[in-house]
Amino acid sequence: MKTSLLKTALAAGLPFGIIMGLFFGFNTGLYPGLVLGCFSGLLFGGLIAVFVQYQSRKMSSPHGNFEGETILLEGPANHFLNAEGRGGWLTLTPTRLAFRSHGVNAQNEPLDIALGAIAKASPSNTLGIIPNGLTIRTHAGKETFVVTQRKRWATEISAQLSQANAD
Repeated sequence: MKTSLLKTALAAGLPFGIIMGLFFGFNTGLYPGLVLGCFSGLLFGGLIAVFVQYQSRKMSSPHGNFEGETILLEGPANHFLNAEGRGGWLTLTPTRLAFRSHGVNAQNEPLDIALGAIAKASPSNTLGIIPNGLTIRTHAGKETFVVTQRKRWATEISAQLSQANAD
């Protein structure tokens, strides 16, 4: 848990601290900019890590069974649909990748992607710089998620695809 908290803090705080350090550096000088950038990155990263931990506990799946299927991997996620980043829960089963919105979003439709429709799962960077994205390329297009442990998600999905193709 502490490792996950630290990774989240670094993943959010480091890019924020660099950007704020550059901003403050241009406005106040190099040394004050570095100090303020480090401080703002630590503060922002810590707050985001605590918030993510709180939300993960709050949104944890109520059961170890997903609609009668075995759960291989699950966790909190955001799914980008049109212009909205929908918060919810991502679940991998032997037959599909499923996203369920937590209900506070404007668009609450569930998303089910059959494993046979997935061409590739790969880690990606949100906004081009934040290493927390998961891109699912389907034969019809792509879906983008924000998850923790993006490499694990990509590896697990790829393993399921390989196993399905071997059968």
